[in-house]
Amino acid sequence: MLLSPILESIAGIDHGFGNRDDDMTASFPTLWPERAVQHERHGTRIAVIDAPGEDCGEADGMFTERPGVLLTIATADCAPVLLARRDGAAVAALHAGWRGAMDGIVDGFVAMLGERGESPADWSAAIGPTAGACCYEVSGEVIERFRARYDIAGDLLAPQPRRLNLAGVVRWQLERAGFTEVWDSASCTMCSVGQAAEGFVYHSYRRDSETRAPGVDVQWSAIAIGGR
Repeated sequence: MLLSPILESIAGIDHGFGNRDDDMTASFPTLWPERAVQHERHGTRIAVIDAPGEDCGEADGMFTERPGVLLTIATADCAPVLLARRDGAAVAALHAGWRGAMDGIVDGFVAMLGERGESPADWSAAIGPTAGACCYEVSGEVIERFRARYDIAGDLLAPQPRRLNLAGVVRWQLERAGFTEVWDSASCTMCSVGQAAEGFVYHSYRRDSETRAPGVDVQWSAIAIGGR
């Protein structure tokens, strides 16, 4: 699994960004069987999880202060974002596709923190493997909608025509919201390759749209308070 240095530095936090071959059951043997469940819909709802194995319904984000509760995100080009309070007392996980990023899932999480009397300055955020601007082609309308809604530099939003820099957009949103520690894996799910015999490192919805099994060909990202 891929680990974020800034999340690794927080005592008591366990996390990881998986690839297409990682066995998450082996990586989190005690927590994975009772992981919290969300049904991702490219929306902005963030659920508060209070118990292991909780099914929070349709949501694209989870938050918990409960030790031993594993929060998980399934992606295959969207941005998985894992977050932890720097005192190690709370964690969160967000699923940010272009729709979620457009509609403000990051701002929704910041609003949740504000309602709880917390500040994003006390949190660290890590963005996992995501379809990169090298490969991620979207319509010109999507790019224009981002430009109309967010005051983000054009060369950051789309370094090439119609090539969305989704991880860059999410990082910009996090930093604009007040997160001062943000890490980006800089790994593209569409073109990252391992050894020649292994092929692509990550599942990709865009690259493998005709051959992938929906809901199965995904990689998992996970975070929890407490050990594996």
